Amino acid sequence: MKHKVPYALKLRSFPGVGIAGVASLVFLYFPMFVVAAFSFNDGNRALAWQGFSIRWYERVFHDAAIISATRMSLIVAGIATVASVVLAVAYVLAMDRLSRAGSVLAGAILAAPIVVPEVVLGIATLSFIRLIGMTPGFLPLVLAHTAFCFPFAMMNIRARYDGLNPAYFESAADLGATRAALTWKITLPLLAPGIVSGALLAFVVSMDDYMISSFLTSAGTTTLPIYIFGLIRKGVNPSVNVVATLLLLMAIAVTVATTVLTGRKKS
Repeated sequence: MKHKVPYALKLRSFPGVGIAGVASLVFLYFPMFVVAAFSFNDGNRALAWQGFSIRWYERVFHDAAIISATRMSLIVAGIATVASVVLAVAYVLAMDRLSRAGSVLAGAILAAPIVVPEVVLGIATLSFIRLIGMTPGFLPLVLAHTAFCFPFAMMNIRARYDGLNPAYFESAADLGATRAALTWKITLPLLAPGIVSGALLAFVVSMDDYMISSFLTSAGTTTLPIYIFGLIRKGVNPSVNVVATLLLLMAIAVTVATTVLTGRKKS
């Protein structure tokens, strides 16, 4: 007679787990609430409350340097997102023609930027562009962001593709659909949630990147994370909290959208 394994053990049955869990959540999320709260500080110091005010938001939205850095980040992130999504879709559609071993090897190689330290990627990219005669600037920055964002887009799109019902393709093929028709009228529409969630994730990753950008920016191509770091070095004021809060809101919106789209995986 087989012995039944308990369905689940309650975490609270382990001593200290509850306290450790709460402490971890507080450590992770409380600083974010502090930053958001102090973005409404009326004083000139980031962490010294002197009354409620939105003047720092007004200052950020009228700061030419912040607007310029934000515009550059949006342009780089937009181009890198489109390029990485196109490449990710092309890879996902082509992987069926690879052998199992080839598909696994290709996936591991293409996903390498996720596990390779960013400082290594930054140094390697800078060395490479120097080797081929380029200098840090807009084009190397876009290329580096595309390479770094590609795995994040690929994971979402491939996960969506792996969850598709083969019956859709079999039925379409039985009705005489060509490979092109299968791709444009069946595969891509079904991949749409994965494409959108992958694009959102790639966009946020690009907007948030500091390490790689620090190696490849030049005069006129300063991104928002680089500019924020420069502000911190000069002295933290509530404008830094404002920018951080806006980026946090963008990340929350992307997380919610990605979660909703991923929840439709089996639809």
